[in-house]
Amino acid sequence: MELLLLLVERRGALVTREEIASQLWAPNLFHDLDNGIHTAVRKVRQALNDSAERPTFVQTVSGKGYRFVAPVTIVTDRPPSSANRSIAVAVLPFENLTGDASQEYLSDGLTEETIAALGNLAPGWLTVIARTSVMRYKRTRKTVGEIASELGVDYLLESTFRRDERAVRITSRLVRARDQTQVWSGNYDRDWQFVLQLQEELGKAIAQHVEFRFTAERSISHTRQTTADPDAYDLYLRGKHYWNQIRPTALRRAIECFEEAVSKDPSFALAWSGLADTYAVLPVTSDGDPAEFWSRARHAADEAMRLQGKLAESCASSGAVSFWLDWDWSRAEQELRGAVLLNPSCVSGYRYLAHVLSNSGRHSEALAVMAKACRVDPLSPALHAISGQLFFQARRFEEAEDRARHSLALNTDFWLAHLILGKVCEQTHRAAAALTEFDTAFRLSEGNTEALSLKGYTMAQMGRRTEAEQVMRTLLETARTRFVPPYNVALLCAGLGDSGTAYEWLEKARLIRDVHMVFLTVEPKWDTFRRQPSFQSLMQRCGLPEFESSSRLQSPSPNSRASKTVRR
Repeated sequence: MELLLLLVERRGALVTREEIASQLWAPNLFHDLDNGIHTAVRKVRQALNDSAERPTFVQTVSGKGYRFVAPVTIVTDRPPSSANRSIAVAVLPFENLTGDASQEYLSDGLTEETIAALGNLAPGWLTVIARTSVMRYKRTRKTVGEIASELGVDYLLESTFRRDERAVRITSRLVRARDQTQVWSGNYDRDWQFVLQLQEELGKAIAQHVEFRFTAERSISHTRQTTADPDAYDLYLRGKHYWNQIRPTALRRAIECFEEAVSKDPSFALAWSGLADTYAVLPVTSDGDPAEFWSRARHAADEAMRLQGKLAESCASSGAVSFWLDWDWSRAEQELRGAVLLNPSCVSGYRYLAHVLSNSGRHSEALAVMAKACRVDPLSPALHAISGQLFFQARRFEEAEDRARHSLALNTDFWLAHLILGKVCEQTHRAAAALTEFDTAFRLSEGNTEALSLKGYTMAQMGRRTEAEQVMRTLLETARTRFVPPYNVALLCAGLGDSGTAYEWLEKARLIRDVHMVFLTVEPKWDTFRRQPSFQSLMQRCGLPEFESSSRLQSPSPNSRASKTVRR
């Protein structure tokens, strides 16, 4: 921030490296001066979604310093009033007082549903931190002040629950972060079937005790779909529990729970939404066959929209299916924008919307949307990894690597972050490091064949053709016993220089709606194909948007890690 203020104050003028050093560090304190300045400038650019090669804000003057080149308007500094500023709230994990470990799914489910109910309550006025970030504080020893500081929130909600066969008792207290004062507490005893209504009641109680005036104009004009069947609701929470594990076996269990929930109550929109999400994500993360899941995903999403189309979850689920499986990106964008408008804390809406924008070539818009998602869910390994993917698609490889490493700092075993880091290493001429990351991703993902395909592609590019061909044989042998996305085979064919066979596999991928085809628009490995009439014809048959894609890889900056190695 000090560096940004210095550059803005001197806007239009050169700020030398010596001036930056004297502003940021005491004399003789910082020994690695060049790296320190480079890191500080890079973080400013990252915060502004700026590019070193095509700067909008901070221009590098080679060998001398930096210049702030964006127009600056001076405005009167007026502190935000409590009547118009957004309030950030974190719902900490509900504490299970039943003494029964098997009820932990209920603890997690109540936490997530309360987050959703709060986010739905006052769009634009309440920012509610998402589930992934708050779950990191389950059974934590950190103080309220420490948690509030790490999440950047104004209030925290702490809750406990007890449950018997038909009733639940919830005790909650709202704590103001700045002085750690309890501003409200409440006890609720309810029949189990009315828990969803209780969560909205909790939300309204919280809204009335935070620092903005809660009025009818700010409140929701619709309510989240509930169910009169307590067993259906219990199954829904179990399904969400499995869904959040994002492993192939857990996702199959989630489908079983959601399907049973909608069989008990066919009008339960949230359960239909959960079912659509699971059907849609299996082909993306777990080599699921789109032919098996596409029609089911579309039907579930349509049911959620029919039952409650003004629900953020319904819109986000339908948008995800429209993007990954229907390839109707205009519809996807409309539905996902609707989701985040209905609930500005809807992380899935932001995540999929960012993908739609990035894969359409609108990289700046995509990164801005993804930044909003990361503010709502700042400790999510998945969001930081996907941010890395979006930077990768924009050819901003250094920032892509930073996001992937940030994801791994939050979860060292997150396979997607290893996969994205491997992609960056391959594109920045660090093939050996890329192979290590792809091997790790393959192991941690329970055998995702995209990692195997990328490993073979990298070997082919290194000149290790025999080993790359062995990877191809492994892919084809695997396909005899389970589904292997044809896109992954096509990519390896491209790496081996067999473009004819690559097109054959891409055509197979098109016919079965292989979800990986959405990356044809932005994946650098297809850059040499994009001007070919055969490739353009394929894109038209898929109905994917055509735009001017970069045919040149981003040149690493002189100070980047990538510039220190060359492809052999």
